[in-house]
Amino acid sequence: MSTPPSLDTAATTTHGGQLSRSLGVGGNVLITLSGISPASSVFILGGAALATYGTGVFWGFALAGVISLLVALCYAELGSRHPIAGGDYSLVNRVLGPAAGAAVFFINLVTLPLIVAIFALGVADYLGVAIAGLDPLWTALIVIVLATVTACFNIRTNAWVTGAFLFVEMAALVLLAVLGLIHVERPVTALFDPQVLEPATGGLAPLGIAGLVLAVTQGIFSYNGYGGAIYFAEETRNARRTIARAVLWSALITVLAELIPLTAILLGADSLEGLFGAALPVETFLAESAGDAVTIVVLVAIALAIVNAIIAIALQSGRLLFAAARDRAMPAGLARPLATVSPSTKMPVAATVVMGVLALAACFVPFDVLLNATGSTLAFSYGFIALAAIVVRRQTNRETAAGASTSAYFRMPFWPLAPIVALAAIATIFVIGILDPGQWLSLGIAAGIIAAGFAYYALYLRRNPGAAHLLDADEDDDLV
Repeated sequence: MSTPPSLDTAATTTHGGQLSRSLGVGGNVLITLSGISPASSVFILGGAALATYGTGVFWGFALAGVISLLVALCYAELGSRHPIAGGDYSLVNRVLGPAAGAAVFFINLVTLPLIVAIFALGVADYLGVAIAGLDPLWTALIVIVLATVTACFNIRTNAWVTGAFLFVEMAALVLLAVLGLIHVERPVTALFDPQVLEPATGGLAPLGIAGLVLAVTQGIFSYNGYGGAIYFAEETRNARRTIARAVLWSALITVLAELIPLTAILLGADSLEGLFGAALPVETFLAESAGDAVTIVVLVAIALAIVNAIIAIALQSGRLLFAAARDRAMPAGLARPLATVSPSTKMPVAATVVMGVLALAACFVPFDVLLNATGSTLAFSYGFIALAAIVVRRQTNRETAAGASTSAYFRMPFWPLAPIVALAAIATIFVIGILDPGQWLSLGIAAGIIAAGFAYYALYLRRNPGAAHLLDADEDDDLV
C-alpha cells in the first residue's frame, strides 16, 4: 500500500522535529503535576476517602504511594526506551504490539475527554463560594473552551501558565499541612490501627482488610497521572536521558504533596468522629482551623487548580490523538489533519481541538455514567504498562547480549520487583472489584472499551498493514 506524501512527512519530520523541543525536566514536571492536580485530589478524593475509610487513609495512601512509585519506575524505563509523544498508547504500541496499542489507545481516547468533563463540571462547586448562581454545565463548557484554546499555545507558554496555577494549589496544600501539624491532637501511632466511623453508634470501629484495600485503590487513583510526563517526551530536551527523571519526580512530589496534608489533617482534627462524619471533611477541617474567609480563598484556589488540570489534560489529549494519527493507526483522511503541527506554535492544534470537542460533548453525559466509564480503566492501563516493562527489559537484555549499546536507557532498580508488585496489586484490585457488585458496571465498561480496541485492530489495522506505521527504533535516536 503506497503512503500519502503528507502522511509520510508527518510521520518522519514531525518525530522529534516539528514539535518544539523546548522543555527542561522542570517544565515537563510542572505540566505533569498540573494534570494530576494534587490539591484537587486531596480535597475531592482525599475527602471522600476520609469519610469512607477513616484513619485507614493513612495506611491506604501510604501503601498506594509505594505502589505508585513502583509503577512510575515502569513508566520511567519504558519512557527512556521510547521517549515518544502519545503516553501509554505509544509505549504499549511499540513494546506489546499494535493490538494492545489499539486497546490502550481506545482507553485513553474515551477516558481523557471524560475526565476533563468530570473536572469541568465540578468547577462551579468551588467557584460558587465566591460567585453565586453559577450553572455547572455552562461553567464547564466555558472552562473547557478556554482550556482547549490555551492548550493550543506553544508548550513553553503552557508550562508557565500551568506552573503559576500549580504554585497556588501547592500553597493550599502547605497551608493544610501547617494547620494540622501546629495543632496536633493525637500521636502518629494513633493512625497505625485503621478505624472508621460507625454510623450506628457514632463512634470509631476497626476498618476491615477489604476496606483497607479499597483505600489503597482510592490512593492509587488519587496519585495517578505521573506517566503523563511521557506525553511531552518529544518536547523535552535530551528526552532519552531525562524523561525518566520527569516521571519519577512527578510521582514522588505527588505522593508527598497528598500524603503529608492528609496525615496532618488526621493528626490535627479536633475530633476524628466529627471529621469522618462531615459531608466535606477537608473543607470542614480547614474552616475549623483557619476560619471561613481563608476557606473561601482556598476553595477558589482549588477551582483554579481544577482549571489547571483541565489545561494539562487537554495538552495530553492532543498528543494522544496526534501520535495515533502520525502512526497512521486510522484512515488517511482522518490522519492527515490530526498529524499536522502548527508551524507557528509547534503544537498539534487540530488534534487538541478535536479532543476538546469530545470533552464538550461528554459534559452532556450523565455524571454517574462518566464516573463509571472512567472508574476501572486505570487498573487496565497499569496492567498493560507493567507487562510492557517486563517485555522491554527482556528486549534490552537481548540487545546488550548482542553487543548493542544500551547505556543511555534508564533501568529501574530491584528488577523485577516493580512490575511484579504492580501486577499483584492490580490483580487484587480486580478481585475486590469482581466481588463487589457495585463495581461490576465500571469493570464492564472498561472491559468493553478494551474489547473495542482489540476489535478495531482485528477489523481494520490488521487488514490494512500499511495503515499502522510504527516509527522504527533507529528513528527514536533523534530524541536524545
